[in-house]
Amino acid sequence: MKKPKSTEIEIINKQEAMPIDREQLQRTVAYILRRFRVEDGSVSIAVVDNDCMRELKRRYYGEEMITDVLSFDLRDEGETEQRCDCEIVVNAEQAGTVAQKRSSEPEGELNLYIVHGLLHQLGYDDQEPKEAEVMHAKEDELLNELGFGKVFGG
Repeated sequence: MKKPKSTEIEIINKQEAMPIDREQLQRTVAYILRRFRVEDGSVSIAVVDNDCMRELKRRYYGEEMITDVLSFDLRDEGETEQRCDCEIVVNAEQAGTVAQKRSSEPEGELNLYIVHGLLHQLGYDDQEPKEAEVMHAKEDELLNELGFGKVFGG
């Protein structure tokens, strides 16, 4: 699985809660971009811990809380959906905690967060119950295709 030639994927690890497999995370991003026919752009994935995520949530949303993923669209106004410029921040510490509660693997949970963030960039939303149902079904479908099985719905 090669990443699209004109799409850059950067993985930044800013946490020590769990080891990460950069190559796997890059494969996940590349697969999603190919699957949605994204032809150009730059995707940066920052893997962080609870403290960093709490600070980002406070800074950008004015909320004092920990979350699993934040997704920032960096495209210029008017750029097409065939381009994806974004930063996705995923919480590895949260992935470990949630995976333990679900009796699943933290790597699958972390990849779920990446898929979730990318789907937001590709037009999916989960604010309304029907939208959330569609988005979570798509997450499960993609994670199955990637070999993780159903993470959210499983």
